[in-house]
Amino acid sequence: MIEILWYAHGSTEPEHRTLDDLATDSIAGSGMVWIECEAPTSDELATVFDVLHINDFAREDLTKAGQRTKLAHYDTHSHVAVYDCALHHDGLRTREIDIVLGTSWFLSVRQAPDDADPGAFPIDHVRRVFELQLARHDDAPVGLLLWAFLDAIVDRYFVVTEQVDDQLDDAEEAVLADERSEGTTKPRPMQLFSLGKSLVQFRRAAIPLRDVVAEIVRREVPYIDDGALVHFQDLADHVLRVGDFVESQRDVLTSLRDAELSLASNRMSLVQQKIAAWGAIFLVATLVTGVLGMNFRDAPGVSWGSGFLAVGGVTLFLCVPMYLYFKRKSWF
Repeated sequence: MIEILWYAHGSTEPEHRTLDDLATDSIAGSGMVWIECEAPTSDELATVFDVLHINDFAREDLTKAGQRTKLAHYDTHSHVAVYDCALHHDGLRTREIDIVLGTSWFLSVRQAPDDADPGAFPIDHVRRVFELQLARHDDAPVGLLLWAFLDAIVDRYFVVTEQVDDQLDDAEEAVLADERSEGTTKPRPMQLFSLGKSLVQFRRAAIPLRDVVAEIVRREVPYIDDGALVHFQDLADHVLRVGDFVESQRDVLTSLRDAELSLASNRMSLVQQKIAAWGAIFLVATLVTGVLGMNFRDAPGVSWGSGFLAVGGVTLFLCVPMYLYFKRKSWF
């Protein structure tokens, strides 16, 4: 689906246009054109590329999803590739968003997700924020629209970090809880592994955005005016905060994995202690009954009527103190 909005100079109310209108110089030169594409087909993209004269390398990147988060510069436009992320119960879901901007036009392509849909992207919120800022800075439309997109994406990154924090808190409580408490459910190692996999995937999408925003702040994108750079400086601080959250969460997750492995090792040691304690007790009992139970003619106590009780008493006399000793040592 392709939607084309034309913002005249000094106006915050867009007008809908077609690709044929976009090809005329009258529209392209008198305001800003926003071409919004959601899961477009190859034919639709090819038409847009021809009208905007997109670079061949950028065409290939926009046609084939799976680019890393980056900012690429070409002769007459720049390409920004970012990822929209959402954390679900089955892991992190992502959607690539490609943005190409020129002097008076803006192309946004929301690619179809490869595996699972991360959910609806707040494109209406992006439009409202852009039009609100456009009323205050009518001299920087392209930069403001790029900032509105990236700001919405970073806000969704903060939501992901909060969800990861909640899952880490739950896992920490389960790991550190007393394993003998009733109703305590230990987290499975696969749950921590799944969370770690989602965190690594999220880090790959979010951390490189720092370099993208830093290039914009350094004025390396000629299509972004000074009026929009102030917003990107604030956005750079938000991106750094997301990066700090991700790094700290990785450390916490690593600590939880180590704690889970330590607890598993301790539980195995306790089981081995129980086996060793019971083995020592039954070894003594087996020794007594084995020696006195040998079958030969002159065996002691063969004609002794109370022999069974005597052997049983000797066995208890030797085994009960051993049981109490191991019990006091908390081997049971």
